[in-house]
Amino acid sequence: MSDDVSLMLRASRGDRKAFRSLVERHQQSVYNFFLRTTGHPEDAEDLTQQLFINLYRSAGRYKPTASFRTFMYRIASNLAVSFARSRHRRDGVSLDQMLDEGREPPRHRLHDDPAAGAEWSELEEAYLAALAELPADWRTAVELRVGRQLSYKEIAQVMGKSVSAVESILFRARERLAEKLEPFKE
Repeated sequence: MSDDVSLMLRASRGDRKAFRSLVERHQQSVYNFFLRTTGHPEDAEDLTQQLFINLYRSAGRYKPTASFRTFMYRIASNLAVSFARSRHRRDGVSLDQMLDEGREPPRHRLHDDPAAGAEWSELEEAYLAALAELPADWRTAVELRVGRQLSYKEIAQVMGKSVSAVESILFRARERLAEKLEPFKE
């Protein structure tokens, strides 16, 4: 049994110190996941906090049938997709519409964190912009694969899809990203 599973089982019995250990262990990677999927540090912070609230509330129902990481990222994935849907409804304007109207898309700088180091390169910004244009479930699958390095099987479990559906999503997402980043090929 992994340390995470053990901590979560202890947390399910009311051990707050065990849950605090889980938060400390996974907070940064969860924040990074949400930062990559939303592009906004404030939204990433809010979603990270919401994830751990949801995780704490569901601790009593936790069953170690899947890895803890898979369980946690399933909650994260659901939050990211719900957030993307609510933002789309709230904003009501797609990136394509903004460009058609001659408006500049918002620039999401991820280097606000002093620890992040130097500014993002033009390619990285183009990648993030292209990633933001992907459908929410594609973006989530890409982040789980690239950012969190989950296996196809783990991504399928997180997203509640078959492995072949995940393979298809990632194939289409890679094609779209490659198309958007074509100008940067040498």
